Amino acid sequence: MKSRSREHLIGLVLCPVLMLGLSACLPPSTDGLSPGSNPASPPAAPEANASASPNSTTANSTSSNSASQNTPAQDTSASAPTTQEASTQTQPAGVDPTGSSSISQQPGESTGPVAAPQEPTVVSWLPTGPIGSGDPVPGQRYLLLQQLQCDALAEHVEGASDAALWLAGAAVCRALQTGSQEDWQRASIAVATTPRVSQRQCLEFRVAATLTSVVAQHRRSPGSVFTADPAPGEACPRQLLGLTVVDEDLRPLIGRPRASGPRTGGTIVRLDGYYVRVGAVLFDGVPAVPDIVAGGGDYQALYLRMPPADGRDTLRISITDTVEVAGTVTFFYDDPAVSSSTPHPSEAAGTPPDNESDNEPANGPPSEPPNNSLSRRTGQDAPSLGKRTRPSTD
Repeated sequence: MKSRSREHLIGLVLCPVLMLGLSACLPPSTDGLSPGSNPASPPAAPEANASASPNSTTANSTSSNSASQNTPAQDTSASAPTTQEASTQTQPAGVDPTGSSSISQQPGESTGPVAAPQEPTVVSWLPTGPIGSGDPVPGQRYLLLQQLQCDALAEHVEGASDAALWLAGAAVCRALQTGSQEDWQRASIAVATTPRVSQRQCLEFRVAATLTSVVAQHRRSPGSVFTADPAPGEACPRQLLGLTVVDEDLRPLIGRPRASGPRTGGTIVRLDGYYVRVGAVLFDGVPAVPDIVAGGGDYQALYLRMPPADGRDTLRISITDTVEVAGTVTFFYDDPAVSSSTPHPSEAAGTPPDNESDNEPANGPPSEPPNNSLSRRTGQDAPSLGKRTRPSTD
């Protein structure tokens, strides 16, 4: 009986010691705690508790193990940030890995306000000629320049004696197309050194005036972008404007309210207006074989000797050209007493004095009075419009 009691007491004493030893061998539980955080665990029981009653020690150990087993395992991802999140938090947007500040830009995004493109300044360019396919050389040059065919124009006039104006036109044309300040400088010099052009040369005069205007506009606003827009209308519309009665020396006559002469015919008249290359002369709308006294070449005025009346009171005259010629002019047949007149100097009739030739052609720009004339082109033969007669010098 005594030995059983002794064994029972020894078991009660060794049991708590064994439990404490086993608990010391188990690793501490850190489930549910963040790295670096200290678990709020109760202080270790003093060794004095080891001598407590075996029942209380066993109960405490059992409850401690039960609490440890019943604690749910928390997901470490909830407390510990992932590598991607940590990288995002430690590296702010707009800073590249090298440490230099930059702004990330997605495709299609704008980095800032973009300046609006400059609106071009429209300059008035050459209007249509009109130009026909059969026109003389000046007309073909005008057509190339009007269509801004700069290089073709420069090649066309290469080596020509009158190339200065057209080369200046090619220079301005090129400056309009490139916008280069160097090209504008060349164009300005070329225009400034171009010889003066007479108003009697309709196409050339219109080219010179247009080039001067364009260069002056660029000089006022050198930083602008220019674009050429053809001016409205026509540069030199071809038309008949009137008839002028002249004497045998092709000088205008005074004392006539209208172009008239005897019914027997023989009156010499000059066709006033602007035409280039006469193809045919029509009397009352019917092609005729006129008696040509003078002129009739390219850009030259045409002088005709009027036929007999043959019962007519008037004769309506029109011409054809490489392009359509507007207008008709009318000659009136009068009695001999009414048609008599005396010759007079051209100045009295309002015709500008002739500094080049006694027989200056009367074909001039429409903007001038009908009696003004174009300078005669040399080396050009008159077309075969009809029989030609020279005025009598007797």
